[in-house]
Amino acid sequence: MSKINQTEQKEIGRIRLSDNQDLVASLIDNEKIDIRIFVKTDNYTGATKKGFRFYLFDNKWTEFKKLIDKIDKSYNEIG
Repeated sequence: MSKINQTEQKEIGRIRLSDNQDLVASLIDNEKIDIRIFVKTDNYTGATKKGFRFYLFDNKWTEFKKLIDKIDKSYNEIG
């Protein structure tokens, strides 16, 4: 009998994009941040392939936060 690896996933937060779409941020196995579009339709409810995942220990998350800071600065300059 083989052991099945179960992924621990904890939702951090979500932003409603439309009546049938949310942007959901989750923590996966305490080592990855997953930001993904979730949909709710008659045929399917759940995560889509649209999104991205950051491993917290490879410095990409830090780079992403710097990018968000730049986006925020540009947004504030025009708004």
